[in-house]
Amino acid sequence: MINLLKAIVVFLVLFLISPGLGIAADNWDFIIAPYALVPSIDGDASVGRVEGADIDVGPKDIIENLELGAMIQVEAHHKSGYGLSMAYNFMDLSGGASAPGRGSLDADIYQGIFEGYAIYRVSTDKGPLDFYGGIRWWDIDVELKVNGLKVVENTADWVDPVVGLRWMPQISDSWHVILKGDIGGFGIGSDFTWNLQGGLMWDATDYLSLVFQYRALSVDYSTGNVGDLDRFAYDTITHGPLFGLAFQF
Repeated sequence: MINLLKAIVVFLVLFLISPGLGIAADNWDFIIAPYALVPSIDGDASVGRVEGADIDVGPKDIIENLELGAMIQVEAHHKSGYGLSMAYNFMDLSGGASAPGRGSLDADIYQGIFEGYAIYRVSTDKGPLDFYGGIRWWDIDVELKVNGLKVVENTADWVDPVVGLRWMPQISDSWHVILKGDIGGFGIGSDFTWNLQGGLMWDATDYLSLVFQYRALSVDYSTGNVGDLDRFAYDTITHGPLFGLAFQF
């Protein structure tokens, strides 16, 4: 967590001292957007000496356990086109798992993700096109149980470099389409990560919008040697709808 806080501070300082960005409030537009998530996780994880456990956390598991996720996103856009976006989302989920030689397991997964991006916005006839790049920081805890008793647990955190695009064409006076995608990792943090998002935004007022999206976020990360206690691998796709409010000022 200390490394994460340092990364956030450095990111903000580098952004704010960038030449050409005035600090006057009327040069900036701000967005604060809280979201509720209804996520599913599919893939496999290796934890300690349990190798290749299939993870399947679906909507049924989430509803039965009353477990959801949440995200808060903050954006600042300067009139020059430059901007900043930061988001943190977390989910604490339980679901099914199976592992070779161990049969059926219960999986408890905590997944926290911080994203910090510098943005450059280009105006198009249809709507803004954002080029962005920065970091995605992962904090993952996977616990596997049999009959309620912990078999093995391990945690890992890492930082992925990420580059991507977001386009928000306007389709009517009040409605916008949201299309977003990025890739990252490149062997620096994870082997590879990608993110795809699509949805709609409805402008309820000049200052409030309702946002409906579907997101799929994939990561392939591994550390340690097979059979060692510190072994951790996480190859999953987290996907599901996002419902949020965007406050603009």
